[in-house]
Amino acid sequence: MTEHEPSERPLPRVKGRLPFEAPGAKRPSLKPSSLVLYAIIVAALLGLALYMAIVERMPVLSPWVAAPAIGSLWFMLRLFMIWGSRG
Repeated sequence: MTEHEPSERPLPRVKGRLPFEAPGAKRPSLKPSSLVLYAIIVAALLGLALYMAIVERMPVLSPWVAAPAIGSLWFMLRLFMIWGSRG
């Protein structure tokens, strides 16, 4: 075969992206213990933020108060997203 002849082998097919969720595919679910873990993290971070604000009398916008409060909100959002997807 010379350089100018077309090859008889097909070109390798480039795989396209799969859809986000294939029909009939089962989504991996989290164990119930992971929900409890998220709830414990939310309670701990919220408790830490309240402790720093009330007992230590730090300003609310202090990083020692704001960071655990924001983390608590994030984990709370994740917890509700997980609970919502189970239904």
